[in-house]
Parts: sequence; structure tokens; C-alpha cells
Amino acid sequence: MQPSDFTKFDILAVPDAEDDKYEFKSSKTPIKELSKKIACAASAFGNSGGGVFLAGVDSAGNADGGIPNQIGRQTIRDWSDQILRQVEPTPLYDIKHIDNPQGRGVVDAGSCVLVIGYFESHTAPHMAPDSRYYLRAGAHTVSARHFIVDAIWAKRHSAKPRLTHTFREKPSHPQTVQLGIVSLTSAPAIDVEISINPLGELLRDLEKYFPLKIPLIDSANPFFFDVSTWHMMEQRFGENVNLYVRYNDLNGNEYVYECVLDAERSFGPMRLGTDAIEKIAKSLELIEKTLKSNLK
Repeated sequence: MQPSDFTKFDILAVPDAEDDKYEFKSSKTPIKELSKKIACAASAFGNSGGGVFLAGVDSAGNADGGIPNQIGRQTIRDWSDQILRQVEPTPLYDIKHIDNPQGRGVVDAGSCVLVIGYFESHTAPHMAPDSRYYLRAGAHTVSARHFIVDAIWAKRHSAKPRLTHTFREKPSHPQTVQLGIVSLTSAPAIDVEISINPLGELLRDLEKYFPLKIPLIDSANPFFFDVSTWHMMEQRFGENVNLYVRYNDLNGNEYVYECVLDAERSFGPMRLGTDAIEKIAKSLELIEKTLKSNLK
């Protein structure tokens, strides 16, 4: 589930039974138990791609009186936020209060249907306050077995965007050297900023465009740009050039990749074309003939 889906939330579109994306809790649920259910649902939906939790509805998703707008000295939102902050890490979520169920049941005065939308997470697994991890299995929230938690941890690691650099020949112009910023994982890096210091001979006049700002880099969309030529690479690109790349993941977490570049060493000390190889071969043949002649 994405935040944009929850923005358009409509109680009339709620299914008439719980499933893997919807969980219902009655207004008769004791507050202490409801608190635990909200936290477990946060873990379960956070670990299962997101979903919607409704409190104050019956088993058919219809309002059955609602829950109080205020619990103790806290508003229902503050009370919910306090519970959700106990989930580690807290998944992305949003809260709505519904006073008018539009014909789907009844909401008492001073009460509401509490709706919590849990969104797809890139920071799973999420642990509930009881130190357990939960999943959504059909219409039920269940405790996850240890190997499932391990798999979610592995997915979380691979889901982090990781950028690195590479050099290559420009496909359409082999005498041009390009610097590429490429992704090592399938997770997208967004709002990427690329800085080079100092700028080489060919980039110096383009200083005003740095840092380069790229909306997205992922495994299908690397970013390459011209930085030098094969001829006089050391002078035109420079040695010990600092590369600094700043980027975010989909949750807004910031990452930095930085290193020192040496384009010439990345390609090795020599590049030979076909003509050069033929000349070297002829020279070697001549040397061989001369040596044989001198040995006779």
C-alpha cells in the first residue's frame, strides 16, 4: 500500500470481511487490548506490504458505535502515535478519523472510527513492543517464525540502494572516457547529487552545473557522462580526483558514496588499437630476424 492510496481512502470501499490488507476491531474491544492490536498490526502490515487497520467497526467493516475521540487526557491520534512509536523501527503510517460512516453503521457522539494506514516498508522487519515480529496471513495477524524474520532482514539489506562508480569507453565514440554512477542493488536511489573536485580540463567550463542532480539511478537506469579523452587522460581528467555522491532511498534516508578517482589507472597503462598491434608484431619479427642473423 502506498500513501497515495490512503489519501483516497473511502469507507464505502472497505470490504465486508477481513483479508490480508484489512483488519477490523470492534468498539467493544478493551482499550488495553486495542493498544496491543494496533502495535501488532503495525508490525504485521509493515512486514507484509502494508494494509489498513480499522477500530470501531464490526466483523463486516461497519461502524458499531466507534471508539472515544479522547482516551484519558490524550486525543485518539496522540494515543495512537504513542503506541506506534513503540514499534521498532516505526513503519510509515497515517491516521484518519471517520465521524460519518456514510450509511455503513453508526458512530456515537464523541466517538469515531479510527483508521490507520500502514504503508509498504523498506525498513522491515518491524518488531512489536512484545519483542515479536508479526505477519499478515490472510485475515489473521500471526507471529513470524525465525527463518521468515531472517529472510526479511536479508531483503532489507538488499533493498537499500548502493551506488558505486565505473569508467567506460563511450559507446558512440570510443576515444571518449565516461564516468558512470551505477547501482549495486535493485533498490532505487533518488535525488542523487554528484560532485567532482577538482574538475578536469574538459569539465572546468561546466562548473556551474555541479553538483549534477539526477532524479533516479537504479539497476536499469545508470548515469554516465563524458569526463576525458583517451589522449592525454592524465592531464585532462587529473589524478586523485574526489568523487562525492549523495542520494536518498524511498523512505528519505540519506546515503553518501565518496572515493578518490584515477581514471588512467582504471584502464591500465596502455591502450592498443589494431594498427599499433600490427606495427609491434612487425617490429618483433624484425628483431627476431636480426638476432638469428647475428647468431649464425
